[in-house]
Amino acid sequence: YPIASLLILIYNRFFFAFFFAFFSCCSWAQIEVETQRTYPDWVQAFGAGILEGSLTWNNIYNQWKNTIESSCERDESSQNFCTWLRDLLDENYIRIKETAVQRGEHDHYWHQISLYFSQLEGLETGYIRGASRARSDLEEEIPFSDFLLLNAAADIQDLKIYYENFVWKEGNETADVGTQEQGTAVTATSEAETAPKNFFLPSATMLTKIFQTADSPTWRLLFGHSTAGSYASMLRIQKRYKFHYHFSPNQRSNTVPGVDITFTGYPGILGSTDDFYIVKGRQVQSIVGGVGIKNENLDLWKTVNVTQALPLAARVMAANRIAQNRRTWAKAMSRHPFTGCKQWITVDLNKLRPQDNLYVSLAEDEKHDDAALPLNAADEAAINERHNRNKGLVWIVEQLPGRMHLKDVSEKFLSGENSTWIANGVPYFDEMLQASGVAPDSAYLEMKAAFDDELTNLEAVDQFMRNHGFRGDLMGEESVAYGNIDIKLFSYNAQIGISDYHAFAGPIFIRLQHVQPREAIESESTVSESTDIASNLKDERLSVSIDDAAQLAELERITERRSVRNDMQAIAMRQVSSGPFKWSEIADRITDIEHKGHPDEFNFGKVAPHWAW
Repeated sequence: YPIASLLILIYNRFFFAFFFAFFSCCSWAQIEVETQRTYPDWVQAFGAGILEGSLTWNNIYNQWKNTIESSCERDESSQNFCTWLRDLLDENYIRIKETAVQRGEHDHYWHQISLYFSQLEGLETGYIRGASRARSDLEEEIPFSDFLLLNAAADIQDLKIYYENFVWKEGNETADVGTQEQGTAVTATSEAETAPKNFFLPSATMLTKIFQTADSPTWRLLFGHSTAGSYASMLRIQKRYKFHYHFSPNQRSNTVPGVDITFTGYPGILGSTDDFYIVKGRQVQSIVGGVGIKNENLDLWKTVNVTQALPLAARVMAANRIAQNRRTWAKAMSRHPFTGCKQWITVDLNKLRPQDNLYVSLAEDEKHDDAALPLNAADEAAINERHNRNKGLVWIVEQLPGRMHLKDVSEKFLSGENSTWIANGVPYFDEMLQASGVAPDSAYLEMKAAFDDELTNLEAVDQFMRNHGFRGDLMGEESVAYGNIDIKLFSYNAQIGISDYHAFAGPIFIRLQHVQPREAIESESTVSESTDIASNLKDERLSVSIDDAAQLAELERITERRSVRNDMQAIAMRQVSSGPFKWSEIADRITDIEHKGHPDEFNFGKVAPHWAW
């Protein structure tokens, strides 16, 4: 992207100040919006949307062109699906607005849902005005239904499964019966065409570790997250929304706890469909991360009414804003669990405080005593106080169609041997594992045991994420424009109360400490070195599965499911070390993927956003 100068805009259309910063560099655009609490929430929301839309209109257009417009026009099947999806989202939008009017005054959650869509309406208005101000002659207009579609990106894969199995299939069966009644011969459909379709793409990867160092009683958090998505979607924006919303439309009500939300996202989308958030505010400091989980039990969809669904991004943003702790965040997320097969973890950074010195000394004494003495009342009270203090530190929330399971798992994370959790698409809770029909992942335990001791800093987490990533463009003639398209790294040191965050954009590749020119790596002199690196990556535990299709992008027609052959997996992982992704290198294999506004080569360093306010 071209590097633009920082733009700070004071916008007085509604007779009050919005503070807005936007610039683009290092593959991540960056947006910062702050509103004033003295104005009605709907004005804050709508005005913030106008500002963002007017300044990012070109990014929004390119993102829509690369993903929604390109995918929906690919073939007749895609057109039919998108027509159904747009109608569904339009109807749901009308219902959501009506419900928000009825409940928003007394229901904090619904008030925030209303504000999400007010901001989206402002975004569309700002987009139109921004393009007009720039005197741009765009090829197509973006209808509001496609703004809704962009913001339902996290739900599209689930809705595709529902459509294929319960809308398209039932519609065709009805048509076949009608044709048979008229005496017309009907060609029998093949078993592949009638079998249930379930499209689980390679999952994002998420790593969470909470531990203590030998020289300090305080806790540390390491967190890594890598999004899995279409390469066409790689126009990226890091956003910071500092919205002083209230709990209700009444301005005399308190402002919400989650005022300050930072997340990685995309143009035209008001939440992180990456599912990575840093939330701050009055007595709140937390992170929220999520990945997709597998679901082999399509019968779960039979109990779901998709006309009652809320976009996942709107639900998460509402929970981020109104939650005073991790328990209330989980409770808010449990509302309307219709779409979004997801696995979430949320950590309360305020609870990563030093342990009680008395408890530490007691633990040391027990190590040296053959039989520990019974605790007196004071000692027992200290231990109970520690337990209560750590309660609520970590919650895991899992969702399948129409189902939600949420639990405080703080004690498991603080017990030592369970301090690391690697989320890789397999349900965490036994109940959800059984409901999904997914087999337990034994490779997870082996992977955890092999790497746990090495995960002591963000550099190690970064290396882990890269070694276990997926690059769909590295599979030769079977290449697909899909894979892990970023890495986010976050740490928090409770002893000094400082966090560290940075992110990489683009399909991942192995970064060597001593980077050599590309030509040198390919030369004879470095063949042995490259072979050594490749052998370290050739790991049978790195098995993934993908859906076989012409391309794996949003809304694409997917035909059947198969596993990636181990030899193709090994080739793909070996080539990760060869260098960054280039569109020009896959042009002969992947010809119909739009990538307007993208650089040819995604070879960017880490970015740690520096906010203006």
